[in-house]
Amino acid sequence: MSGPIATIVERLCAWKDVTRATENGKDSFYVRGQIFAYLGKKGVVVRLAPPQVIEALKIQGAKRQPDDGDPHSREFVEIPVNGPREVERAMMWLRRACRLGRTAAGPV
Repeated sequence: MSGPIATIVERLCAWKDVTRATENGKDSFYVRGQIFAYLGKKGVVVRLAPPQVIEALKIQGAKRQPDDGDPHSREFVEIPVNGPREVERAMMWLRRACRLGRTAAGPV
């Protein structure tokens, strides 16, 4: 792995309480046992609160993940990362997703 996605992965792995694991063939990131992001085909897929989903979908190229019968998958939006310039935008959304994951996990 190299380029902008590698930069994002390196930063995520340095965050407190964040763990990385492969689930269903996807490189996934957890905070306190709650998944908050995984690597998608064209960027990072983040789990967001409904108002944030609406905001994230305004990004050109962003897309909601198919629900596959799982009602929680509608909370996941892929944020495209095509080059180094988009790393900081992705990190902003990842911070939001991680914060939501910490809140959802409750106190530890």
